[in-house]
Amino acid sequence: MKQRGRGVSADHAEAVTRAIDEMRAGLGRAQPLAALARTGMFSPFHFHRIFRDTTAFTPARFLTALRMAEARRLLLHSSMPVHRVGTRVGYTSNGGFITHFGRVVGMSPTRFRSLVRALGDTRAGEWLPSLPDVLDSPGETVVARHASSVPASLAMSWLFTPGQPPGRPCTTSVGGGTSRIRLPRPPGPGAYWVVTMIVPAQSRILDALVDDVPESYLVGRSRLSLNRQELRPVVVPVHLRRPERTDPPVAAVAPLCWSPM
Repeated sequence: MKQRGRGVSADHAEAVTRAIDEMRAGLGRAQPLAALARTGMFSPFHFHRIFRDTTAFTPARFLTALRMAEARRLLLHSSMPVHRVGTRVGYTSNGGFITHFGRVVGMSPTRFRSLVRALGDTRAGEWLPSLPDVLDSPGETVVARHASSVPASLAMSWLFTPGQPPGRPCTTSVGGGTSRIRLPRPPGPGAYWVVTMIVPAQSRILDALVDDVPESYLVGRSRLSLNRQELRPVVVPVHLRRPERTDPPVAAVAPLCWSPM
């Protein structure tokens, strides 16, 4: 098992940030890779690689995450019909938007709107008694270890791999009150990103997981490579920090398993 640092240059990070700004400004229109690559003055092939190395997502996956995040915010904060929400975030077919939203989030846009609005001002700490302590245990393959200064928190971790459909993690774990989060066994050997998100007890759930308010959560990620001989649990250190502009809105592209409702 090898873990690798991010190793991204300042110039590459700046180019990726410009491309992300372009994505955010035009969620409702087509954004081909070649056009995004031009914002960073790279070839599409080189741009695709540095974007993935910087963000842990491919450009297409990151764009999907941004579109899902904006769709969720519109569903929460507006009375806009579902078909118009889909159009605003770049879907030309209402059926295509509903299908894709359901595949990523695990429920229809209408059901999501009803659920998240019912949360109101609920704080993460109100959920902690109903969540398990996601501690490492024998037989688990990956354990995300973090040093959080807020021990009473909602903890989530995901494994992403380039082989998954755009935006969707291959495994997910949710719990509370621990510095170690165990993840279900991944589908096989290969390269993965371990992404962890911590929501302090006092933070409003919707601020962190729908509105993406930077002050409401901490995030971190580490690279992981698993080989066929890896039989024992693998502990992956994850450094937590405030979100940066190059961090994808990972909560927007995972099934709504963080809700106990």
